Amino acid sequence: MWSCSAVSASSGARQPCCVFNLPSRVALRPHLSRPLKSLSSRHERSSVPFSGRSAARVCRASANGAGAEYVEPDGFRIEKISFGAILTPLGVFLLTYGFGSFFQLLPGADIAAILLIYGFPITLLGFALSYAQLKPVPCKTTKEALALRDSQATDIQKQLREDVTRFRYGDEQHLDEALTRIFQFGRQKGIPRRFTPILRGVREEASEGAYTLVLEFETKKDMTMDMWTDRVDKIESFFGPGITAKVNEAFEGVDVELKADGSGSGRGGEGQKDVLPPLMPGMKARQQARSS
Repeated sequence: MWSCSAVSASSGARQPCCVFNLPSRVALRPHLSRPLKSLSSRHERSSVPFSGRSAARVCRASANGAGAEYVEPDGFRIEKISFGAILTPLGVFLLTYGFGSFFQLLPGADIAAILLIYGFPITLLGFALSYAQLKPVPCKTTKEALALRDSQATDIQKQLREDVTRFRYGDEQHLDEALTRIFQFGRQKGIPRRFTPILRGVREEASEGAYTLVLEFETKKDMTMDMWTDRVDKIESFFGPGITAKVNEAFEGVDVELKADGSGSGRGGEGQKDVLPPLMPGMKARQQARSS
C-alpha cells in the first residue's frame, strides 16, 4: 500500500488525501521492472544459440572419436609462416632507420640511401602479400590416422592436406577451383555461387581401420544436403582414385569424408590427374603423372 498526504492550511497538520493498493515492485518502479524483464529475456534468447552451438560442437567431437589424442605430426613447415608478416615489419624498420639516419637523427648516414632503396620495395611487397594471403585452416590428427598415413593415404589426400594447411596467395578461399568443378556454380545443372561453402578445418582420422581425411565445411542456410549427396560421385571422381566419399551433416555445415579404399590406387603417382589450382597466379597447374 502506498499513500500521499497534504498539509492543512488552517491547522498545519498533515492529512491523508489518497491511498493506492498497488503491488510494491511493479507499481512503484514500473520503469525498472520492464527493462529488467526485457533485458533478461533478451539474455535468455541470446544464450540459447550459444549453448546449442557449444553442445553441438561437443556432440560432433564425440561422434568423430572423442577421447582420441590429437598429435602435431608435421612439426615446423616454412609454408605455415606468413611472408607478409615477415617482410612488412622488416621493410618498415629499414625505412624508419633509413629516414632517421638520412636526417642524422640516427647513426649510419652513409648507408641511409641503401636502407631507403631496399626498404621501400620490401615494405610494398610485404603489404601486398599480407593483403593477398589466405590463412591456413587448422588440422587435427589422431595417433591412429598418423600411423596409417604413410601406408594408406593417397597422393591427392596428402597434397590436399598440405595445400589447405599453409598460407596461400592470390586465392579467395581454399579449394575454390575444386568446389567450382564439383558444384558448377552459375551453370544450368549447378547451384548459385552465393551458396559456396567455406572450408573451416580438416581432420585426419581412422575409420574402420582405414585412413580418412575429413573436410569441415561451413555452409549457407539455404544450401540443402541434397546439393551434397547428389554430388558424391563427383567428389569421389575429383579427389580419386583410391578413395570413397561420404557426406555427413554437421553443426552449421557439412563434413566430407575421403576414406582410403585400401586398393592402393592413387599412390606413388598411379592414375593421378589435376587436383588443385597452382600455388600462385601465373604458375603452372600442379599435375601428377599417370602410369603407363
